[in-house]
Amino acid sequence: MKKSKIINLLFVALTIIILCGLASKIYAAGSFSVSTSSNNINVGDTITVYIKGNDAYGKVDIKANNATLSATTVFLQNDTKTVTLTARNSGTITIEATPSESYGLGDSDENPIEGTQKAIVTVKENTPTNPGGQTGGNNGGSTGGNTGTNNGGSSKPTVTEPKFTSASKTVYATGDINLRSSWSTSSSATKVAKGTELRLTGTSNEKVNGYVWYRVTYNGQIKYVARDLITETKPEDKSNNVNLKALAIEGVELTPAFSADVTEYSVKLANYKETSIKVTAEAEDSKSTVKIEGNEEIKLGENVISVTVTAEDGTTKVYKITVTNEEKEALGLSSLTIKGIELKDFQPSKFNYEIEFRDLEQLEIEAIANQEGATVEIIGNENLTQIGEHIVTIMVTSADGEEIATYTITATKLAVEEAKKEIDIKAILISAVIAIVILVIIIILVIKYVKGNNTSGIDYVYNDNLEENEESQNEIEKNDEVEKEKQEDIKEFDEKKKEDKKPTIDDLYADYDDKTAKKRGKGRHSK
Repeated sequence: MKKSKIINLLFVALTIIILCGLASKIYAAGSFSVSTSSNNINVGDTITVYIKGNDAYGKVDIKANNATLSATTVFLQNDTKTVTLTARNSGTITIEATPSESYGLGDSDENPIEGTQKAIVTVKENTPTNPGGQTGGNNGGSTGGNTGTNNGGSSKPTVTEPKFTSASKTVYATGDINLRSSWSTSSSATKVAKGTELRLTGTSNEKVNGYVWYRVTYNGQIKYVARDLITETKPEDKSNNVNLKALAIEGVELTPAFSADVTEYSVKLANYKETSIKVTAEAEDSKSTVKIEGNEEIKLGENVISVTVTAEDGTTKVYKITVTNEEKEALGLSSLTIKGIELKDFQPSKFNYEIEFRDLEQLEIEAIANQEGATVEIIGNENLTQIGEHIVTIMVTSADGEEIATYTITATKLAVEEAKKEIDIKAILISAVIAIVILVIIIILVIKYVKGNNTSGIDYVYNDNLEENEESQNEIEKNDEVEKEKQEDIKEFDEKKKEDKKPTIDDLYADYDDKTAKKRGKGRHSK
């Protein structure tokens, strides 16, 4: 029982030592979140979007459908950033925040933070208000807007013939107007264009059917027209210029180069993450209007942006830009190695690393760009003689020189003494663990050996060795006895010699051999 407890204690101790040796730092991973100041708004309302970082550092891309954002990118530094959102249409707005692929988002231990955070906002239509009372309007219908009467009041229009004062001068139509056959709004009408020349023959100051009427002649016929629809100054002709003076997209070039006569263009983007793109367009005629559509919902693949120019006279012309947004690997390194030094967790999107070294004055670095034609420049990897930190910079420049990716290696050179102490401590820990493991293995083998062998087997081996020892002892005793007799014979020989007996030496040894043979014949194995 005691032996079993001791073994259990040894196993527990070994487990604790191994766990202590393999224990690594436990940390709470960084994160980020998205929230809004309100979840229910009306069309045109503006709210605040909060992007909060919890141990998060880096760039976050933001996009929202059906809305306009004041910014589409924020940089978190373990803080909260805000973006203004304005609702464009009714429905649901989904706000998405995603770590930027080009820059990255991570915590203070440089562990990457991934995933998309979302927030939902419901947008309602604005409820129109009733201005009240204004139910009248233009009763001229299709026969002209100049003869409509305001029926919003309760009184009926006057039908008394107006009194005209004779006149004789040339006047012009201020717009596309109707000339009436009488001062009645229900009389027949003749439509004329802006700038049409008329001859004024009579004026009036009385308001009949809601208008002050003038009498004119047109093509030899007498007509009536509202005073406000004619002028003594001939209006200029409306411009029909629908050309653009300039057209551009921020940050990229149009293909082909812009020309007022060319209406179709193309643009290529790579990994464009914004939801909108800035388009500038300027008309040749300041009286023309320009409308840009399709630049607020940029997505991967093909996008079409239209620029419509409307001239003063209503003539239109459409310029078309096809924007292809390709998904392309961001500029960086495909591999990064340092001879003799282990660089942990290399990733093309990770731009900061830390290493330690000693007994080196330069670092042999191999860095390969991930784009064809890109160049790599390594700075600060030589003359590393000082103890402490050295900053090594690796700059990757695209083939066109427009894009640069920068990697930083913080290289710490250790003193020899510190390195030796570190090695000694590691060696002691490793030796202790190995010793404990060997001790446990020996204990286990002894226990298994004891359990696998019985007492009789041990006795058998012991008895067999005992018998051999007895035979060896008997042989020793025999030799001692023979030696003793030999000494006695020598002594007897000496005595005989003293008695003047002179036996030969051959007789002495012959007698000795006979006695020896007799003694040996008495042994245990003699037949």
